[in-house]
Amino acid sequence: MVIERIQASLEGKKRIIYLGDGVGDYCPSLKLGPTDYMMPRKNFPVWDLICRNPVLIKAEIHEWSDGEELEKVLLQIINMVAVEGDDGKSSQLISVVDCKLQTISASANALPRALPVPQ
Repeated sequence: MVIERIQASLEGKKRIIYLGDGVGDYCPSLKLGPTDYMMPRKNFPVWDLICRNPVLIKAEIHEWSDGEELEKVLLQIINMVAVEGDDGKSSQLISVVDCKLQTISASANALPRALPVPQ
């Protein structure tokens, strides 16, 4: 029910990026649309459920296995969405923490840029 309230509260062209690892994250992932993203933690219960029948998930699936990979994949998706939404207007990113409808709005231009790490 929470995911439906979140989807209903979104206006305009908004996308959901859903991160999960537990069994309880499976049902909400089934309600995501084709413009949304599901990020299951690899080799955890939600990943196993998705792998059993991945065609049930309409959202784009991007797995991750640790914090470093989570950051990399999430930033790739955010950058991709920001570029796609680049129509002269600032894109808005809305973060929903723990599905408790706590939202934070930020302009994509206000987000800090990642610093390159010397190798």
